[in-house]
Amino acid sequence: MRAYFFGNMYLSSIQQGIQAQHTTAELFVKYTTNTTAAQDRRGLLYEWAHAHKTSILLNGGYSSALREIINLFDSRQNPYPWAPFNEGKDALDGALTCVGIILPAKIYELASAMRADKDLVEVVRNTGVWAYDYEETVEFSKWEFELCVELNKYGLAS
Repeated sequence: MRAYFFGNMYLSSIQQGIQAQHTTAELFVKYTTNTTAAQDRRGLLYEWAHAHKTSILLNGGYSSALREIINLFDSRQNPYPWAPFNEGKDALDGALTCVGIILPAKIYELASAMRADKDLVEVVRNTGVWAYDYEETVEFSKWEFELCVELNKYGLAS
């Protein structure tokens, strides 16, 4: 598991890290309710925090791109914990600075494989299945596939 953070491109590298930390706090606050969906996502969040802790900071582009990411993440099909972070009204006039999500290996491994093999994109789009290492097949929902495509649009924050 990894946490992916999409930071506003106008932030410096240290600010990108600070905003990712703020977003991590927002994740833990967001999933305190006891609805079934919140409990499932909280389980993934705590598994990441307990056993993985890896964070990937991406250049999320302009605020408009961050809002597009929020629109993707704010879907009923999204089973993964996610949260945005906005600075305070007094600090940066409420600017959206970061959006984060916790993802299992199947998502970022498929995204990586799709970068290496452009033909794989159409195969998974059409079948919803990836023959991972040719011994194990992994199924993907349409939403998960679109998430993999979206991940490949962003480079590492610098």
